[in-house]
Amino acid sequence: MFASFTILLFTKTPKAVLELCSPLFQNGSLEMQSMQLTLMEKGGVYDQVGQRLKEKGYEHYMLGGITSNDKILVKFILTNQEANDKIQEEITDIFQDYIVKNNLNTQTFKVKVSNDTSTNW
Repeated sequence: MFASFTILLFTKTPKAVLELCSPLFQNGSLEMQSMQLTLMEKGGVYDQVGQRLKEKGYEHYMLGGITSNDKILVKFILTNQEANDKIQEEITDIFQDYIVKNNLNTQTFKVKVSNDTSTNW
């Protein structure tokens, strides 16, 4: 069975524009939608993780979404190097560390690291 999900692309586009342009943002509960917005804020978890990855030399984009059963999907798309197993593990560990540091449940998130720019999880 395929679950529907929301796609949010984290780029230099202002968050308000992304919200307006994302009619599928209705997926998931209001609590998850609110959490996703909080994660996106300047200084939020996505910003913290992004800064850490930048410090480690990873150029990337992030795709995010919410499944209809309230799972937050996060996909890191590397643009400057191959997403081999070691790098996938390192980036996933960095993300999980920031989730724990911010007192969030790691089971709420599904993380993928790839060079694939599609919305496939």
